[in-house]
Amino acid sequence: MKTLLTIAIVLSALFCTAQVFDITNHGAVGNGSTLNTQAIQAAVDSCYSAGGGIVLIPAGNFLTATVFLKSNVTIQIDSGATITGSSSTSDYPDVIPLIRSYTDNYTQRSVFYAEAQHNIGIIGKGTFHGNGQSLSFLFDSDNKPYGFRFISCTNVRYEGIILRHSGFWMMHNLDCDTLLIKNVYLVNQNLGNGDGFGIDGCRNVIIDSCFADCNDDALVLKTTSPIPCENVSISNCTVATYSRAIKMGTETHGAYRNIHVNNITVQLSTLGPFPNNPAKCGINLSAVDGGSLENVLIENVTMTGIKTPLLIRLGNRARKYTDTAAVPAVGFVRNVELRNITATATTNITSSVTGIPGYYAKAIRLTDIDITFPGGQQAVHSGFVVPENIGGGPEANIFGDTLPSAGLYIRHVDSIQMHNVCFHPLQPDGRPTLVLDDVLNLDSALVCITTNIEEERREAAFQIFPNPVTDELTVIGQQGQQIENMEITDINGKVICKSEIRNGQNKINTSRFAKGVYIVRLGNSVSRIVKL
Repeated sequence: MKTLLTIAIVLSALFCTAQVFDITNHGAVGNGSTLNTQAIQAAVDSCYSAGGGIVLIPAGNFLTATVFLKSNVTIQIDSGATITGSSSTSDYPDVIPLIRSYTDNYTQRSVFYAEAQHNIGIIGKGTFHGNGQSLSFLFDSDNKPYGFRFISCTNVRYEGIILRHSGFWMMHNLDCDTLLIKNVYLVNQNLGNGDGFGIDGCRNVIIDSCFADCNDDALVLKTTSPIPCENVSISNCTVATYSRAIKMGTETHGAYRNIHVNNITVQLSTLGPFPNNPAKCGINLSAVDGGSLENVLIENVTMTGIKTPLLIRLGNRARKYTDTAAVPAVGFVRNVELRNITATATTNITSSVTGIPGYYAKAIRLTDIDITFPGGQQAVHSGFVVPENIGGGPEANIFGDTLPSAGLYIRHVDSIQMHNVCFHPLQPDGRPTLVLDDVLNLDSALVCITTNIEEERREAAFQIFPNPVTDELTVIGQQGQQIENMEITDINGKVICKSEIRNGQNKINTSRFAKGVYIVRLGNSVSRIVKL
């Protein structure tokens, strides 16, 4: 596997020295109203014929429709320059790529297009504006264009530019190898489908030091065909969205593997028309169309302005990527780790990690997770059933807006490790912190729930020590507290034992307990998981 550092060095070296082709020398006029498509294309063609170089967009506002980028050509948008996409969909031709994918169902139009090209780039300190808020796109929504659509290209670079309001997704990078997106400022608050950084079945990708504020998915990896999305590093970014902040899906026809997401800030969108509208989900990972998700590490993420912090989902929507493709079998999710995640949610829609009957999400690790949420919910009624929704789309509310647990719901999972996973309702919540259903091989060092400073003190003091030799479980409560109520439930919430901790300690005889995993709850909130 190529190192991602090597990729960045190679891409930067490709653009160090180059011939310059100014679009105004080919007849382009930067008055914001003259359509310059032919002039810009002429500059690209001249640059390509000369062996490659820079196509310069100088200061001014240059209106254009589809420009076909060619090998060894870089578009440089200077400071003070804007390239504006035409607001007339009739200016954009349909361009059907060789690769068949689920995007055949979407628009086939874009402002910039490249297929099977190499060493291409969009750089500079200027602005691309896709005119995505134009009402003409609202009335012809099926034909509104992508900002950038690069397919089966190698050595692709976006760097330093400002991207605003495309007609559709800002960028669709499909089946590209060696892709660098760095120091890009992106706002895509269009009239719908305003995705930000879109990576679809690409390999050897770096996204670094970028910003996105979108009305749809902000950092989004897709596999709209069986082509895998692999060897991806995303780091040092700030994102805001009305939809999903960090997402793998919605289309999941191929594999996701070797993905590292690090040092991301998710915040409330402030640049769109609805500035108080939080994201549907902070981290949304799924495989529901026969694809797979493995070797994924997401770490050092801080999230505010979100409704639900986490979703990890193995499902079976089984959507075909083309009409002639075979119906996909169930894929798999395994070896996924979330580490050092802090989130403040605006709703009580519970985070979840789930598979489906007979198909387990496997080898999930949650480490140093801290989630705050409103709380104040009542416990669900005794006959409450969580629907399987096997074929549902991978949304945070896939099981409805209410789940039986307040902090995390886990079902059909094999091998899950949790260490220092804590939940903080702003009001006491009647639901248990954690509900596990059909969970195999649970390894948990600490799962807690606290409601206030006093509860945090109790949580810090609360310890449990199982002794399999003597069949005793020692429970340590808060020192100096004469009596504290305690209960032990199984992983489905059934109460096995109720007792009291007197003078800070109690010993429970567990000889009558079946082997398995239990939840020890102190008072109304602080919980621990124990394996007996």
